[in-house]
Amino acid sequence: MKKILSAVIAVGAVTVAGQALAAENWTTRLPGVTEGLASGAVPPAGLYFVNETFISPTRWYGADGKSTSTHVDAFVDVPILEWAPGIKLLGADYAAAVALPFDYNSTSVGSFNAGSGTGMYDSLVMPGILSWSLPADFHVAAQLGIWTPDGTNNKTMAVRNSNRYWAVEPGVGVSWLHDGWNASVLFTYDFNFEKSADAANLKNYQSGDQFIAEYSINKTIGKWSFGLGGYGLKQVESDQTTSLTGVSSKKGSSAVTKYAMGPMAGYNFGPVIVQAYYHQNLMTKNYVGGDEFWTRVLIPF
Repeated sequence: MKKILSAVIAVGAVTVAGQALAAENWTTRLPGVTEGLASGAVPPAGLYFVNETFISPTRWYGADGKSTSTHVDAFVDVPILEWAPGIKLLGADYAAAVALPFDYNSTSVGSFNAGSGTGMYDSLVMPGILSWSLPADFHVAAQLGIWTPDGTNNKTMAVRNSNRYWAVEPGVGVSWLHDGWNASVLFTYDFNFEKSADAANLKNYQSGDQFIAEYSINKTIGKWSFGLGGYGLKQVESDQTTSLTGVSSKKGSSAVTKYAMGPMAGYNFGPVIVQAYYHQNLMTKNYVGGDEFWTRVLIPF
């Protein structure tokens, strides 16, 4: 009897955790990942390696913005390669990049462990970044990203390591780079495609499109830099599920909203640059929220 009761509790907890989340496990883009960078510019010609880490003990927030008993503790590592060949297209400096993130997450509902594991997140391929230099030290960049559904598919976890759907992500960045100042903002929009049903989800689903604004301002003094950054995330339409019989329905309270902000600091070891920043959760709806701790290492080859 105890074994049967334990099994019922386990299935119920995993179901609650899965239903608490929107149709996607995560928003397509990890918001805040570009803070502290010059979003409107590309680096001088060369090959660059960037490694980002993100650690956050989070709690699920409902549609009313109130926290629940569902916790998702996450560690994300994002290795990025960016190539700037030193050529111009349409009068702009050209670059390309690829990111191959992986993550660990552990989900619990109250005192029950609803699953944990490490795996690859979906890859991001950026075939084109074009940056134009403007008067008064302004720079504007247009970029295109493609998310590929190649991440780890842990079907037994309440929160999986990846979304495993295609998404197209155009973006526009603006930077003002003057006398050691870097004031930058990046706007991205995710067009999310439908994900087919699998053994753990008997419905096709499509996450609503998402808009993200990431911003930062920092000042370099000698080898040090200090600043402030943040982001706003808004899912502009509800998620949609489609049954195997073709019946579609929208999840009316599934749209994600999230805002966060915090300080950042960095040090230039020459040529390696190390940065760290922190986010305080300001407001979250239909998503996980909590303290966010970031590090970044930039290495030119």
